[in-house]
Amino acid sequence: MRRMPRIGLRARLVAALVVTAAATLAVAALALLSPLEHRLRRDDLRFLTENTLAAAPALHELSSAQLSPHSPPLRRFARALGRRTGARVVVFDAHGRELADTDPDALGNEPNGGPYDDVARALRTGRRVRSVRGAGGNGQARLALPVVEHDQRLAIALRRSLAQTHATVGVVRRAFATAAVVGLGLAVVLGIALATALLRRLRRLRDAARRLADEGLHPEVPEEAARDEVGDLARSLSAMQARLRHQEDARRAFVATASHELRTPLASLDAMLELLDEDLASTPPDLDDATPRVSAARAQTRRLIALANDLLELTRLDTEVTLRSEPVELGEICRAVLAEFAIRAGERDVSIGLEGEDVPCWVRGDPDSIARIARVLIDNALRFSPSGQRVMVAVSSSAGMASMAVTDCGPGIPDDERDLIFDRFQRGSLPGDAGGFGLGLAIGRELAQRMEGDLVCSDTHVGARFELRLPSLATPPAVPAIA
Repeated sequence: MRRMPRIGLRARLVAALVVTAAATLAVAALALLSPLEHRLRRDDLRFLTENTLAAAPALHELSSAQLSPHSPPLRRFARALGRRTGARVVVFDAHGRELADTDPDALGNEPNGGPYDDVARALRTGRRVRSVRGAGGNGQARLALPVVEHDQRLAIALRRSLAQTHATVGVVRRAFATAAVVGLGLAVVLGIALATALLRRLRRLRDAARRLADEGLHPEVPEEAARDEVGDLARSLSAMQARLRHQEDARRAFVATASHELRTPLASLDAMLELLDEDLASTPPDLDDATPRVSAARAQTRRLIALANDLLELTRLDTEVTLRSEPVELGEICRAVLAEFAIRAGERDVSIGLEGEDVPCWVRGDPDSIARIARVLIDNALRFSPSGQRVMVAVSSSAGMASMAVTDCGPGIPDDERDLIFDRFQRGSLPGDAGGFGLGLAIGRELAQRMEGDLVCSDTHVGARFELRLPSLATPPAVPAIA
């Protein structure tokens, strides 16, 4: 089968606009022209009726003898009414005889004459009879009005041509047709102009999308200042491009940094194991030299495990795994995490204290994520705190927000690095003991923001102070959650 030719968007837009305009004009014509002609006909009948009723009292001035055929006063009455209404006026007596006629030469079967069946009905019923006979320019408005004068029943018949009414409707119809043609022409012109402008903008976006597909994320997406759907599409495409660039930069930084961070401990671990193998292979085995190498190898292994855990956490964040949301007591989380670091703090001769644990501080969040943030902050504090100093952990709540602050007595964070240290694979310029990989604070801030909170570095005179802020619970739960 032959394929139908593809109809472009421009043709469809123009066709839709023209069809809509044509349908609107057709409905307007049906709703206007036909009722207009009926309305004008009704107005003609009402005009005849009102003027005849207004002129009928003049018959009171005529005597009974003057209400006879060919009576001059009666003929003058008929002519006056005819001039007033522009209609042929015929006066009949009760037997249907003509008493006066403003146009006696008109034939009864001609359009301006016609039968007088309405007169007979008006005389029989005593009610006025109004009707329209014929159509178009040959139409005629008819009125038969019964009156009683000097105990005589008379009927006044009026016949008025509707040619003028039809001509008026014709003028309106022609004007409407002209306006319809002009309107359709404007619809076509405006439709083509609108479709052309719209398609030009869409083609620019299409070409930009193709360049992004062919050349990568470097070509710029055209800017759209218009506040419409196409503008929203362009801005969404630009936002997507920026996000992809950011993700690509993060991916490259991740690959480069992860490769570097893995290469160094792996190379060191390989060298240590090689030396350890030599020490153990000697006769007798050199255990004094092998023992510290085992400890160093284990330390490097722990660093690799920590890096693997951080990379796994980054993967979970990037895939937007849903975190739990449940009531959590910050003091309980801090006590559990501090217990994990008790041995390490003793080895470094650093004391750890907890403030604010007497008053329960409830928040809503993921207990595992809050515990991980606490571990990151306390680990950093122990790494940078000098021997013999103290690390303080404080929990508090105020104004709908709860906080967990970790303060150390180390060298502190330079002002120009307080935002940098929250980026992935970015570390401060002051290395601590066994420096990390630059992932802990980045992971901590992302976890905090995922729980509708934040992780910030605050000003302090001595050392560094990191504060986790989370929305607090207005009322504590009946059964506290256990982290």
